[in-house]
Amino acid sequence: MKLAVGFLLWACAVAAAAGAPKPTAKTLNGTYEGLHLPTWGQDAFLGIPFAQPPVGNLRFRWPQSLNTAFDQVRNATAYGNTCMQHSSTAGFPSKIDEDCLNLNIVRPSTQTGHPLPVLVWIYGGGLVSGSNSDPQYNLSGIVRTAQEVGQPILAVSINYRLGLWGFLQSTQLLAEGSANAGLLDQRMALRWIQENVAAFGGDPKRVTIWGESAGAQSIGLHLHSYDGRHDGLFSAAIMESGGPTGTNLSPLTYYLAPFENLTRTVGCWTASDQLSCMRALPASTLFDANPSQVWNPIVDGDFLTAYPSDLTPQGKFVKVPLITGANTDEGTSFSIRGLDNATALFDALLVWRQYALSPASIRRLFALYPDDASTPKPPYAVPPSVSFDEFGTQWRRSAALGGDLVMHAQRRKMAEAYTKAGQPVFSYRFDTPLWNAAPSTGANHFCNVVFMFQNISGALGPLPAFESYKTLSFGIGRAYANFAATRDPNGKGMPALGASLPRWPKYSLARPTNMVLNSNGSFVEADTWRRDGMAFLNTHAVDRELLA
Repeated sequence: MKLAVGFLLWACAVAAAAGAPKPTAKTLNGTYEGLHLPTWGQDAFLGIPFAQPPVGNLRFRWPQSLNTAFDQVRNATAYGNTCMQHSSTAGFPSKIDEDCLNLNIVRPSTQTGHPLPVLVWIYGGGLVSGSNSDPQYNLSGIVRTAQEVGQPILAVSINYRLGLWGFLQSTQLLAEGSANAGLLDQRMALRWIQENVAAFGGDPKRVTIWGESAGAQSIGLHLHSYDGRHDGLFSAAIMESGGPTGTNLSPLTYYLAPFENLTRTVGCWTASDQLSCMRALPASTLFDANPSQVWNPIVDGDFLTAYPSDLTPQGKFVKVPLITGANTDEGTSFSIRGLDNATALFDALLVWRQYALSPASIRRLFALYPDDASTPKPPYAVPPSVSFDEFGTQWRRSAALGGDLVMHAQRRKMAEAYTKAGQPVFSYRFDTPLWNAAPSTGANHFCNVVFMFQNISGALGPLPAFESYKTLSFGIGRAYANFAATRDPNGKGMPALGASLPRWPKYSLARPTNMVLNSNGSFVEADTWRRDGMAFLNTHAVDRELLA
């Protein structure tokens, strides 16, 4: 198998495909012409709009459906714009712009005669960065893997507004019904897929939404949106390193001061209609005025009627088959450094935005996550007696707590809730550090993504011949293709995740298990580690404490 490279594979394929017939697809609005990729045996349709440009009077509002038709065939041969963001976009082959609500589609060129299951990627990046043109999210790798195993899929990647463009929060926006616009961008893309994917050979009845980090958080919120109302926009979900309860759903009051600061900075504070004033400004004015403020979703009483930690126990979530997982050493990415005693850690947890827990919760968590040299803590491959003094003596303790609070506990909570609801759940723990990871890093946040996309060479650059990496990566691709098609990762091309992989068992309340994805040989473990600590995190509605 050929691995995807870190550059746009489509850019390299254009010249090779110059004389080949270009694929077309007729949507409800008109016909698009894409690229044929002979090296991959695939067709790609890039930069297709799924909503009206969210500019001018539509800035900060929920997305609006496309309302025009066209007769001439339009090109879908280059990526569309990347959404506005302050993070580096040097590796993206598209410019940043407000007009960014577009998606990409990759499919096998050889049609099966049957509609293909659809896998929809929602990128992460803390809701402040990311793009469907990021080479790390190249769809051709997983589409090729699915082709080779005889379980072909059609893959889609979508854009959504980020930062203040997608998650500006204020009393006025809430009253207008425009809160959480970035999440509604995602939902609009899913509606477009339902209406149009059949024209590309996809099956709208078999759409799996798939995301990592903030992408998985978004999926968790979609699963709990409208009190769990099932609108048929998707029929399964894959959540990697994220979910609905481990991240900041801040109350609206938290954003009143940042909103005032923003409107004062751009000269709209005294305007009779502050939102109209800001909608009339050049995008560059807002971009320059808000480089560091983080905006997050809120409970708006519409899309989200309550905190997910309240909705989950009530069964108010969309019931669909689920793959959910997290990386072994998530905590090394979500820890507080430079602290050398318990008092310093206690004080930091009171005020640090990632946690901001109550004193009572911190005292209980300190008992459940003791400061001793015998208790395993991230990075787990390093003996617990080894300290990383350069990070502070409380760093490994903080990493254990942070990894559970932000990632592992909610993964277990979702697995339990969906199993209780009668849905098939397949849980994993990703346990393979990148080849050049420092000992203090371990299998940390985001290190799994290159494996999930079968993009090993492209993300890591020159790489030793780690056949074990390839075996693991392609095995995951096969599992995902099977899940997209049949709602079970077991099936064609399996077992293939390691030398001695058993079947990936369904999660069970009586015998909860994770598939441990390890390049030296994957295996099944009991999902019972740190049971008391995660039970506390999952039963005390920690998400409601954040910045309350």
